[in-house]
Amino acid sequence: MSDTTLHKIAAAVGLSISTVSRALKGHPDISVQTRKKVLSAAAKLNYSPNPNTVYNAIRSSHFIALFIPVTPSKYFQDFLHTANQLAENADYSLLVLPLTNNTVSATAQIKFCKQNKVHGIIICQDPLQPSNPKFKKIKELGVPVIVVGGTLPSAGLHYCKEDIEATANLVAQKMLEKNKRQIVAIFDASPSHRTELILNAFIDKISAVEKNISVEYAASSAEAFTLCKLAVQQKKYDAIFCMNDALLLGAWQALQTVDSLVDLFGISETDLPSLLPATISYAQYSGRSAAKETVELLLGVMRTKSPATEKILSISWQQSSV
Repeated sequence: MSDTTLHKIAAAVGLSISTVSRALKGHPDISVQTRKKVLSAAAKLNYSPNPNTVYNAIRSSHFIALFIPVTPSKYFQDFLHTANQLAENADYSLLVLPLTNNTVSATAQIKFCKQNKVHGIIICQDPLQPSNPKFKKIKELGVPVIVVGGTLPSAGLHYCKEDIEATANLVAQKMLEKNKRQIVAIFDASPSHRTELILNAFIDKISAVEKNISVEYAASSAEAFTLCKLAVQQKKYDAIFCMNDALLLGAWQALQTVDSLVDLFGISETDLPSLLPATISYAQYSGRSAAKETVELLLGVMRTKSPATEKILSISWQQSSV
């Protein structure tokens, strides 16, 4: 187990020990920025909680361990806060551990879960990151384990899958239902497996009915703004598709600068589109709903000891009111 202490993490980030402790426990009174800073420092310092320090302050004998990426993503932050509330409602304390690809740290964290006799484990993965090979052994703890997103590290674990292709197909279908014929689709410029899955599924669905589609790539909201403004000025498109929130924001800003009948569609993992005027139709993966589905599944499995299952996380459709 790492000898890194709460004192070292507190010194590294310039915060009090109590603030670091609350951030590691996932307390909702800690801001997203502060928690990201603490978890990032914990991961860099190869931190693994010492049972004789921070978590001994928790008086409950019921624990659920949550492994979660060190990321600024609002999706994961919403997941954490909702999971923490639901665990407390069920009389469990949530032990929040930074998800890491460091095998030594992961081994120490799994040992920590065993020492504290956790009743269940949630591994919330970034779908773009490979799973830590050490998590293949986590089922040896003999408690229910649910993997959310990413790839399943081992057979025999419960799995909540993010179905990217289904999401892309849903948006494409909604666009076709509105009889959109000339579509410009803007995809993330980073060459990721996720981008390829969304691109291929979306194009296959649109092309199957012989609609015209132009594919562009953007690395930021600013680039999406420029592309969309140009597309609208050409006056040949009746719909724009954006694969994530940053691109949606740029496209929405571009549409505000011109008088246009172009409709905007996309995929969102945050509440961003709902904060804008209701002019965007989008498929949404919600961190809150994913946490609700996951924690409810875990609590049910803990009661029934049911065998491993696989389920698809819910996708909601938000329709523009314009």
